[in-house]
Amino acid sequence: MIRKTFIACVLALAALTAAAPAQADVRIYMGVPFHPYQMGPGWRYYDGYGWYDYGRYGEFRPYYRERLTCNQARRLVDRNGYGNVDVRECAGRVYSFRATTRKGKRVTVYVNSLTGDMWR
Repeated sequence: MIRKTFIACVLALAALTAAAPAQADVRIYMGVPFHPYQMGPGWRYYDGYGWYDYGRYGEFRPYYRERLTCNQARRLVDRNGYGNVDVRECAGRVYSFRATTRKGKRVTVYVNSLTGDMWR
């Protein structure tokens, strides 16, 4: 009984793997859809994205931004209540600074160079 079941499974598996693989062109749009052609008179073209319905969705803001410079990030830390801000490292995606809190404690503050988010 087990032998017959095993042989049936092997034959079914061989039949499934012998079939040609299916090919599909799938495009997934997250959020507002872009189209390869202009759908209406109020549509605008954004290079690298496609046509976009400006009248329905409003102004399009790409997900990427320019990175903060090291000096801009240092000023951001200074303006958020830290004093004596010294640069530790301004390379890569996260910049690090040594700064003094309002209570006088020396801490390391990290700044995301793309979003401006800060943490310690």
